[in-house]
Amino acid sequence: MRHVMVSRFSVPRLDAATAQAHCDPAWLASRLELFRRYFVPSVEGLGVPTILLCSSESAPRVAEEARDLPWITVVEQNDWYGGWTGSEDQIVTRLDSDDAVHAGWLEALDAAPPDYDVYCTKRFLRFDEQRHKLYARRRNEPSPLAAFRRGANPYAHDHKRLERHYATFSMPEAYLLQVVHGGNLSNRRPRWWHSPMKVPLARLTAFGLSE
Repeated sequence: MRHVMVSRFSVPRLDAATAQAHCDPAWLASRLELFRRYFVPSVEGLGVPTILLCSSESAPRVAEEARDLPWITVVEQNDWYGGWTGSEDQIVTRLDSDDAVHAGWLEALDAAPPDYDVYCTKRFLRFDEQRHKLYARRRNEPSPLAAFRRGANPYAHDHKRLERHYATFSMPEAYLLQVVHGGNLSNRRPRWWHSPMKVPLARLTAFGLSE
């Protein structure tokens, strides 16, 4: 099966307080900067086509900013759960545009048990930009990184509720690098931030990033 990456880059959120962020020039500028810093070097190394879902208002700017990345396609999407649907022979991976994925993710998917609809991660790394420290975490529900067989829409359901809707397989290793940078709309530093397990910054290289 052919792999495809999809990221919900600038789609109108359901929360009224942040619904207009998708077309706010300052927010788009910061999102594009993070996209270039983490997502691009990580995903570009995988060598697979990537879809950026953007609102009709933000799509022209994002397309212009990504014109030097031939593996990127900008698709207009104004529905938070509308997402993007691939073909029957595709495995579609969702990844936030300010995060990074492990270089071995696609290989791990190909080697995973085939009798599942979705492949998710519950173990992941979190990089604190401000403190320049890396931590290993584990959560009880699926993280934002997940792969969907048969081209299914990866945004039809919230990532935390995937196990309610699909037969899911939890990948045993940490294939997601989640970045806490202070500008996240839904991933601010949690209260338990001061007691995670710190890991060497050298692990960033497996995500296409330098220490």
